[in-house]
Amino acid sequence: MSAQPAVSLPLESEPHVQLTTVSASLTPPVSVVVPCYDEAEGIPSLLERLEAMTPLGWEFIFVDDGSSDGTFTTLLGAARTRPWMRVVTHGTNLGLGAAMRTGFEHARAPIVCTMDSDCTYVPERLPELVRLVEQGADIATASPWHPDNDAPTGAGRFRSALSRAVSRLYKRLVGQDVHTFTCLYRAYRREVIERTQFRATGFAAVTELLLRGMLSGASVREVPMELGARRFGRSKLNIGDAILSHLALLVMTALVVSGRWARGRIGLP
Repeated sequence: MSAQPAVSLPLESEPHVQLTTVSASLTPPVSVVVPCYDEAEGIPSLLERLEAMTPLGWEFIFVDDGSSDGTFTTLLGAARTRPWMRVVTHGTNLGLGAAMRTGFEHARAPIVCTMDSDCTYVPERLPELVRLVEQGADIATASPWHPDNDAPTGAGRFRSALSRAVSRLYKRLVGQDVHTFTCLYRAYRREVIERTQFRATGFAAVTELLLRGMLSGASVREVPMELGARRFGRSKLNIGDAILSHLALLVMTALVVSGRWARGRIGLP
């Protein structure tokens, strides 16, 4: 397969989005959505690792979320010689949730993955998640808080504590044996993302998508996995915003679960 010239096309339905098409190949078996925001420094290292995965025939959709550091230029240059890359850009920073939705809109495969651009989860382990979906799971997620993962976390202490705490609360509310709700590194059956509407624009979108999927009956499998430290750039997570968003999601989940319990008590479906 030879690379085609990259062409930037405005999308009429979304004035803040541009699609850069680099390949017109047949439907790939897996689409991987990679949201990026001011990650220019680490992109070359990421691409080097993804190059080794090209024999899988997957497509990688990079969503530049209004970066100001040259991320889009770096991705665009790389896409010119890599037919497995597709690049989408937001004109302004819209948030992780918006970047996920944009990536999902352009994903073509029956299995859709999301992954971090900073390699805090190793890209090479994505096939493990894909295999679980192929075996019947609706969602497969990396799980640093799984009891079988004894590797130390490379994330900041407060961020790790927040993630652990809210994951425990969500686990208790939904009553399922899932240990990590805050991880972007996942694989989804396409039907799940098509039928699951999530509204959050920031980091909480990752949790909301999993919660709404589970509350709609999606089956979830976890892979115990180490959360590594960033090698390039800095985290874009705003702790205050994250706490408020999780509080709202906890309330939403509690209302849904209690409502179902109440309907069950009076014999309603």
